[in-house]
Amino acid sequence: MRLLKSRFWRGTGLGLCLGLCLGLAVAAGVLLERGAPASAETHESIASRFAEMKLHASATHGAETFAVATGAVDEEAEGVFFLDYLTGDLQCFVMNPRVGKFTGWFKTNIVNDLPVEKGKKPTYVMATGLWNVRGGNQRPAQCVVYVADANSGIFVAYSFPWVRGTTSTLTAQAAPMLRLDGGKARNLEIRE
Repeated sequence: MRLLKSRFWRGTGLGLCLGLCLGLAVAAGVLLERGAPASAETHESIASRFAEMKLHASATHGAETFAVATGAVDEEAEGVFFLDYLTGDLQCFVMNPRVGKFTGWFKTNIVNDLPVEKGKKPTYVMATGLWNVRGGNQRPAQCVVYVADANSGIFVAYSFPWVRGTTSTLTAQAAPMLRLDGGKARNLEIRE
């Protein structure tokens, strides 16, 4: 019994001693760092690393009769897409980064591409993705919006023509959205 107590306290004592030493070393490092003057080069290098990072984020949300998604139209401008399940209208409004106002409006109706089956309520899902098309000043937007009918599994991809130079001239743009392609993701029929 005495041997077990001795081993227990020896192991525990060693662990406590190592933990205390490690804690003191960390505390000393923190105190020494606080006292040292901040290096301008260090702050500049950190800032330059963050400046080089380009983050792209898109978001989607849907309700019973409406869906919203965002997507990058070009390197500076972002669009917000709205899909009204009741009318089938798919619209994109593009925010001009120079003035903080919507100066782009693009629209289509998805009913012909994604017909609602008789007696069923339309149930759509929507998402955006990046699409980098090479070209001149007038080319498609950098994002594609994907719309799928959750009942049938049919999906369609849309985009729109985008003149990047209009953001600097503050000119408004409006055009119909273009159907790029589509397909069927489900080969089964859902019966209720």
